[in-house]
Amino acid sequence: MELVQKIITRFFKRRSKVKLYACHHGDYVGQMMAVVGRSDKHVNVLLMPNMENISISIRDFDRGVSTEIIEVVNEEMPKEVQETIRKQYEKNASN
Repeated sequence: MELVQKIITRFFKRRSKVKLYACHHGDYVGQMMAVVGRSDKHVNVLLMPNMENISISIRDFDRGVSTEIIEVVNEEMPKEVQETIRKQYEKNASN
């Protein structure tokens, strides 16, 4: 029964959508930032094309959006692209 519950939970687990931002200023100028998740205090990002994981405080991230340091490029990506981005983020995190 426990195995069935785990399978159902995993199958129906809703993941947040990956959003893509362009960085216009600062340390990451010219890079794309794929937001793969949020915690209580941080936004987890995969930088592209460097394929580097970074964690940005929610305060700094929100300030970057409001001051147009970073700007949303794409809110709707194909699921396959989102999964590829997540897998790369997880691969980086495991190393």
